[in-house]
Amino acid sequence: MVKRVYYEPEYVSKFVCDGPSCKAACCKDWQIEIDIKAANRYRERNSNIADFKDGKYYINLDGNNTCPFLTEQCLCGLQLSEGEPFLSGTCRTFPRRTYFIDEFCVRTLSLACPIAAKLALSEQIKFKTTETDDETDVYNPNIPDDLLDYLLEVQAAAVHILQKRQLSINQRLIILGFYLDRLEEIINADKLEEIDNLCALYRSEGFFDNQVPKMLKSIQYDQSAYEKIMLEVFAKADIIIKPNLEARQKNSEILENYLVNEFFGNTYPWRTKGAISQNYGLFVLTYKILEALIGEGDPIEVVTWFSRNIDHDVEYYRWLQTKAGLDILKIMKILHNEIQLK
Repeated sequence: MVKRVYYEPEYVSKFVCDGPSCKAACCKDWQIEIDIKAANRYRERNSNIADFKDGKYYINLDGNNTCPFLTEQCLCGLQLSEGEPFLSGTCRTFPRRTYFIDEFCVRTLSLACPIAAKLALSEQIKFKTTETDDETDVYNPNIPDDLLDYLLEVQAAAVHILQKRQLSINQRLIILGFYLDRLEEIINADKLEEIDNLCALYRSEGFFDNQVPKMLKSIQYDQSAYEKIMLEVFAKADIIIKPNLEARQKNSEILENYLVNEFFGNTYPWRTKGAISQNYGLFVLTYKILEALIGEGDPIEVVTWFSRNIDHDVEYYRWLQTKAGLDILKIMKILHNEIQLK
């Protein structure tokens, strides 16, 4: 079997599924999509197990909103009786998220899994290259073919920005906006040879010392624009809450790790087929929803709940994309411009 090269956060290799510990959170209370071959295999065990809708197959949950194959010990009955290869790709690989990108793979863990969330959020994320014979992967069709070679470089510069702890998180998001705006200009002008220099610039310490303070001062916070868009976003998500600044500051490292995992794991700035500016808006608005919820309980549990109920809500994300269809400058203006560096 051919070994594949994976680029992933270090925490991925530490993950071990423990259904009883998390009470099998991935096997209940949400739609479980499976492939057609798995649906046919599953139907041999339970004729009513799979439902076909919107061009996809889903497991029909029981009266407790739980997969019928889940045992009382919170383990998968199918895996116990038939082995892991019998399972669908979704059941076999979750919470792993793997994308095949031009002869190598990128992989993270979904924070909808409480065990994965604890691993990913507990300490600053670092990355490594590894090899594995795991053949499960998904190709992201939203990344243009001529940009595949630049993906890791583009993401590495973004991660560097998001992990600059002398800046507040909102300041990092503003600088990320400048970076992605320039990236979009380069791509639209068909000057891909300039991407290397752009990424190197935003990873330069001299650039952060000399240019970033000037860039931050050039963006004036637009309170009315922020309230207008965020109140609508919160209402759509049935969130009625006032953001807790103290909780946000106390849990800034957890929020940072969420942002890094989200950007890398969803292959931003090409998560959707929209423009880079729209992807940036989607990234910022999604974070702002989570930021408002921090302080409403254990922060890692909040992130897990958020990832299960918001991040995996396809219809909500489609609606959110319409709100993210602003130019990058307008999105940056709804971020708090905290001038004093920490």
